[in-house]
Amino acid sequence: MDRIFQVVYKCLKWISEISGLTYHEANIIVYYMVIPTLFIFLISKILKAKSLLIGFIIFLLFVVFVISDFEKFATALFEGSVNFLNSFSQVGLNYVQASVVICVIIPTVILAALLYWHKKKPCN
Repeated sequence: MDRIFQVVYKCLKWISEISGLTYHEANIIVYYMVIPTLFIFLISKILKAKSLLIGFIIFLLFVVFVISDFEKFATALFEGSVNFLNSFSQVGLNYVQASVVICVIIPTVILAALLYWHKKKPCN
């Protein structure tokens, strides 16, 4: 689990370095915007509901324009996410383990399921 955590951490650090964003901003953009957009995109393809994706993108744009200080917002949301992940200590997971389960394994399983359903269901 430590190795997976380090790979993800280094990828997010790299994204922050090449984009000029802080680590917190890069983390929030990936986990709260990019990954959900990918999921919504696949769901909209499966359901043949383009309005779902359009609505989600409009929602994201609204959120981005409403937030006056994205760096401050990202730091607060990141800290809340850390607190959430630390709460898994009650079931025996440390921060690194909870991060890998919640932020890597579960999204990967969801993505695999959505890709399977997308491939299985004919899209016109």
